[in-house]
Amino acid sequence: MERRTKIVATLGPGTSTEEMIRELVRFGVDVTRLNFSHGSHEVHVQNTQLVRGAARELGRNVAVMQDIQGPKIRTGEVVGDTELIAGNRVVIAPGDFLGDASRLATSYENIAEDVKPGHRVLIDDGLLELRVEEIENGEVRCAVMVGGPISSHKGLNFPDSALSIKGLTPKDVEDLRFGIEELHPDWIAFSFVRTGDEVREIKERIREFGGNTPVISKIEKHEAIEDIEDILRASDGIMVARGDLAVELSAERVPIEQKRIVARCRRLGKPVIVATQMLDSMIRNPRPTRAEVSDVANAIFDRTDAVMLSGETAIGRYPLQSVREMDRICRAAEGAINYGRDIVASTNWGRGDVYDALTHAACELAEDLDLEAILTSTQSGLSCIRVARFRPPNKILAVSPVEETVRMLAMVWGVTAVSGQQRGGVEERYEEAMDAARENGLVNKGDRVILTGGSLGATPGSTNMLKLHTIGEEG
Repeated sequence: MERRTKIVATLGPGTSTEEMIRELVRFGVDVTRLNFSHGSHEVHVQNTQLVRGAARELGRNVAVMQDIQGPKIRTGEVVGDTELIAGNRVVIAPGDFLGDASRLATSYENIAEDVKPGHRVLIDDGLLELRVEEIENGEVRCAVMVGGPISSHKGLNFPDSALSIKGLTPKDVEDLRFGIEELHPDWIAFSFVRTGDEVREIKERIREFGGNTPVISKIEKHEAIEDIEDILRASDGIMVARGDLAVELSAERVPIEQKRIVARCRRLGKPVIVATQMLDSMIRNPRPTRAEVSDVANAIFDRTDAVMLSGETAIGRYPLQSVREMDRICRAAEGAINYGRDIVASTNWGRGDVYDALTHAACELAEDLDLEAILTSTQSGLSCIRVARFRPPNKILAVSPVEETVRMLAMVWGVTAVSGQQRGGVEERYEEAMDAARENGLVNKGDRVILTGGSLGATPGSTNMLKLHTIGEEG
């Protein structure tokens, strides 16, 4: 059986060559992530071309995700061998100056307006902890609670503060324009989302630049947890970005929020990625720890759509081994799941929604009759996503005339998507979908399938057709 959970791999210095990208695709990567916090536009163009070339050559469907930086707040330059000592004081001030143990620069101009005495300031993913004591003349004086070495451009987190910084920075807007016009990504990941309104703003920008790329909101701020329902409604997908989220909340809360978010995404039919430090030790070591294997497996047991590799493939010593290990863990975990029970458990989802009811019926029929596949003929991909959310044990096949839809579906749980025509009436569309599935070796003569999708002119995602069919039979 094909692996159902998708693998996202981040490209970086260790994997930005034609040979490495080809091998990543060959080893089973479904989505490649371009991290716009690093790398030049030229490198991202080259990597996108290499990914799509390798996918064509190897006959695989691989999506490209543009991950824009978002309002990441960092320290400025720091003199070498600087260490903050617990019990000492340090001033944080906006500006561009060389910092030391007594005074640090930050890129955040409004820091003095947004923090209050008693608030925590965390540096370098929470390794250093400061507490605000006094605010004066636009500068913030802090006590060092947990000290340690500090170098230049480390991340700052403010878990107790409501920040006024805008969701889209000028850099993000420029990167977004470049991505839409030059890269044509299949997904756009939006970092440090705090509210649903910020998601709607980025979607408006995408339309302004002539695109309609779906948006994945990265949940990594405490404000995002507070506004999670509106963010879910506004987003096309979600990434549980556990690194900054653990700093913003607390490490012990992250597994709880992860499970809640993954479950909520499934109910709403929003693809979800679990990310950050999944196989972190493989940046340095050829094998994962037992704890990491359990972590990945638990994300599979939660029914996430995708799991993500970050530093493991971007800068790690063992990028291909990391993909291989991720693939092995996914397959082993999936083999322990009775996906038929998922359909039963989801009986009440979307009750009263005719499209959900039809999709659920398609999954039940496929399971009850032990059909080879559920085959969707789709323009937008939403009919196929509706099927995938029920996690049926049968193959989920999607045929679309829209190449962007085919690539977008590479990130959706259990879906194998191929290009195919969609002309004429309902019967013609079904015949073309079956022809495309046969030509791509996805079904064979004699296989029984259930066909589903929306009629021509229907609202995207409006699944309103079902048909049982045996491949090779007429009518």
